[in-house]
Amino acid sequence: MSNLDLIIANTHLSILYLFPVAIFGLFLNLYRKAILGRSNQQKSQAGDAYATVEKIATYEPHAAQNSLRDLIEIDGAGTWPPTTVYGDAWPEVLRPFHDIYQAMAPALSIAELSGDDVKNFQRCLDFRVQMRTLYNDQVNMEQVKALLDAAENDESVLSRAAWNGLFACIALSRHSFRWGTIPIVKLAQEEKVVDFPACLDLAWPYLKRRYGVTSQGGNVASNYLCNFDDKDQIVYPINPTMDDLIQSAEYHFGHVFPHIEREALPIYHMVTRAIQQYSNGDRIGTLQSLKGINKELRTPLKTYYETMHESKISRKVWMHYAQGFQGWAAGDIDPVTGEYTEYDGLSGNQLLLPQIMDAFLGLERYLNEENTQRYMPNLQRKFRETIAEHSFRDEAKTKGDDEIEEQMNNIVKQMRVFRTAHRVRVKPYLSVPAPERMIMTAGKSVLEKDDVHDYESAIAPLDKMLKDRLLATK
Repeated sequence: MSNLDLIIANTHLSILYLFPVAIFGLFLNLYRKAILGRSNQQKSQAGDAYATVEKIATYEPHAAQNSLRDLIEIDGAGTWPPTTVYGDAWPEVLRPFHDIYQAMAPALSIAELSGDDVKNFQRCLDFRVQMRTLYNDQVNMEQVKALLDAAENDESVLSRAAWNGLFACIALSRHSFRWGTIPIVKLAQEEKVVDFPACLDLAWPYLKRRYGVTSQGGNVASNYLCNFDDKDQIVYPINPTMDDLIQSAEYHFGHVFPHIEREALPIYHMVTRAIQQYSNGDRIGTLQSLKGINKELRTPLKTYYETMHESKISRKVWMHYAQGFQGWAAGDIDPVTGEYTEYDGLSGNQLLLPQIMDAFLGLERYLNEENTQRYMPNLQRKFRETIAEHSFRDEAKTKGDDEIEEQMNNIVKQMRVFRTAHRVRVKPYLSVPAPERMIMTAGKSVLEKDDVHDYESAIAPLDKMLKDRLLATK
C-alpha cells in the first residue's frame, strides 16, 4: 500500500469516528442555546416581577403626607417656614400698614423708664395717639375692605406670600398698639379691654379666618415665622434704636423659631413617610425612616441649645425687651352675654416641632382645645391631628416589634433631654426682676396676684407645668 493510500484510509477512519462526535456536539450546542433562551426569558419575567414589586412600593400618598403638603403649599406659600413678602410687594391700598409700622417702631423702646407708673403709662398713651393719627390719615378703610373681601375669594388678588407678610404686619402692629412702650408697664397690663384703631380691627378678622385662629393678638406663626425675610432679617422689629445687646436678644429669640422649623421640615417628611410605610406593611422602610428621624432630630434641638444661651440672648435684657411685648393679657366682652374673655400671647408651646413629635409618639397634646383654637393656625392643627391619628407606636409595641419600639424610645430620650434643658434654661430668664411691670409670661399672661408678689412663687406653676410635661414624655 502506497503512502497516499495510507493517508486516504486514515482520513476515512477519522471521518467515521469524528462525524458522530461532531453531530453530538452540534446537538449539544443547540440544546445549550435552548436552555439559555428559556433561562433568559425567565430572568426577564423575573425582572418584570421585581419591577412590579417596586411599583407597589411606590405607595399612594398618605393622609399624613397630604396634610403636610397642604401646610407647606397653602400656609407656607410653597416653603416651610413660610415664604413672605412685604410692603411694596402688596397691593397699594395695604402698603400704609407696612409704612406706619416702620415709622412708629423707633418710638416703641426706651433705655430707661421712670419710676412713676403714671408717667410710664402716659408714654404708652402718647404712642397710641400718634399711631392712631397715622392710620386715620393714611389708610382708606373702604378700599382695604373691598380688597380683603375680594382676596378671600380670589387668590390672584393677594398672593399667599403677601397674606403671610400681612399676617405679621397686622399682628405686630396690634401688639405695638396694645403695649405702646417697651419695656411694657404695669398700668398697661391692668387694662382689660383695649380700644384698637378701626383699621386694625377691620383687617384682623380676615387674617383670623384665613389662618383659623381666634385670639385678639398674635402667635408664633404671625410674630416669628412670618416676620423674617428671605435674608433672615426681622421685617417688623420692636427695638430698632436700642443697643446691640438688646437687638441681639430680640433677633435670636425670634429667629430660633423659624430656624428650628426650617430644620424640622426633613423630619416632618420622614414622619409622614414612616406612617405611610408602616400602614403598607413596609417594616424595613419604617425602620429606616425612624433611624433617619433620630438622626435629623438632633439638628433643631442643637439649634435650641446653642441659641438659648447668654452669649446670644442676654438674661439682663430678655424679659424687658424681647419677652414682654409678645404677651397680651387683654380681651373682649361679648356684647350679648357680657362675658369677658382674656387672651394670652406667644408661647414656645405653640411651636410645631414638639407638637408633631409628641403626636407621632402617641403622647397627649400640650395645649388644651381652647388654646389650640386660639393660637395654632388651622393647617398646623390639622397636621398635628393627622399625625396623632396615625401614630403606630402603641400598635407596634403590642405586636412585640422591639426594633420599632427601640427607635421610638430613642426619639423619646431626645425629647426628654430637650424638655429638661428647656426647664433648666428658661427659669433664670424668668427670674430676672422687672419692677416696671407685674410678673407675667408671654404665654400665660399676668401671674402676679394679691397673694403672689415674688418671682419664685409666681413662676412655680409654670415650672410645675414644664416638669409635668417632662414626666409625660415617655
